[in-house]
Amino acid sequence: MLRRSHKKSRAGCLECKRRHVKCDEQRPKCIICTLSDRECSYASTSSSQMPTPQAPTSTASSSPGPSSISSIGAIPEVTASPSPSNPASSFTTPGPGSFGDAAPVPGVPIPDLGQPSSLYQDVNLAHMELLIRFKFADHVPELNVDMHDFSSRLLLKCALEAPYLMHQMLAASARHLAVLEPGRADFFLDHAMHLQTRAVSIYNETAAKAQINKSNCSALLLFCSLLGRHLLADMLAKRDENFVTFLDRYLQFLSISHGLKAMSMSAWDLLLESDIRHLVLWALNLSQAVPQGDQCDEIQRLVAESPDLDPSSKEACARAVGYLQVGFDSILGGDVRNQRYLMIFMWPASVPEEFTSLLEQRRAEAIAIMGYWALYLHCSKDVWHVGDSGAHLLKSIARYLGPAWHQWLSWPLAVLASTS
Repeated sequence: MLRRSHKKSRAGCLECKRRHVKCDEQRPKCIICTLSDRECSYASTSSSQMPTPQAPTSTASSSPGPSSISSIGAIPEVTASPSPSNPASSFTTPGPGSFGDAAPVPGVPIPDLGQPSSLYQDVNLAHMELLIRFKFADHVPELNVDMHDFSSRLLLKCALEAPYLMHQMLAASARHLAVLEPGRADFFLDHAMHLQTRAVSIYNETAAKAQINKSNCSALLLFCSLLGRHLLADMLAKRDENFVTFLDRYLQFLSISHGLKAMSMSAWDLLLESDIRHLVLWALNLSQAVPQGDQCDEIQRLVAESPDLDPSSKEACARAVGYLQVGFDSILGGDVRNQRYLMIFMWPASVPEEFTSLLEQRRAEAIAIMGYWALYLHCSKDVWHVGDSGAHLLKSIARYLGPAWHQWLSWPLAVLASTS
């Protein structure tokens, strides 16, 4: 079958070149390798061999995450990978002699994701199982019951119009089923990875090159939300031997989360006029809640009195703790509404950039505050994205900081001991 030429990534990482997919060239690790949890490395290239830089069309992020927003009109790429030029062809009848027994779109190379398998046809019975068993409330557990029907209908409507969202919806369903059915976990996890990669690839080749308008901004927001939650579940599921390894992965996750948030915020005015405005306003109202309880008073005092933090760092830490107190107000205050789970997903993307910088610097104060988020996760262990990750993370942080920082973690450790 004849193939049209496509734009190559000449300075891409070795793994993307091996798989014949377009690399976004982010360093130290490109996003396609981050999403698929692959080793990422670059060949050393002399400056004389580098291609002449082209004038950028948008402002790119220097961290291994999605491109930052340069204008309200254009949707940035999440990562780069070839995908069908016609998104509707993603759901065509499979044919012989191609990857996964699915007929490739003429001119579009198929990425090498391993040995061909009938599991990865464009449409198959496995996908039907994922679609039938998908429930919106399982993936947005903080959403109140009275909004479930509306949100589910909106998601399905948008997914039928945006194949990248449909693929991510199926990927999230597979990731959830891996938790529900441990005996089939490998099957579902493998499917989740391939579907997520395909979702991001289709997004970059379609929506990322389109103009944001009222007809596509809802799909964009839903895609960002499902992708971010999927990545959070992947990150929390791993049991690292030491906290430093987890922190490195967490910082990569934060970079992507902030990029996804920026993508959503770029369409803010349109979202307020779209079908999804009710969800947007609901989330905005919750995000503006004022801390009420006293569970975080001790760590707020320790932050304020710390001789090693400058005023701006203290303010960043205080804001991060304030968000956590809002979460504890709800989950420990007897709130029976689903919104008690909000800070599972909101806290990583909402903390100030300066707080993230303190984590990058391995500052003990910021890591101790993260221990409070770990306790919040422990209190939310019924949510499938979380499971027993909160207890594991809090113990890992306590070991990393050592006895000298026990006072900063005294309340989280006491609650953990009483509930384990």
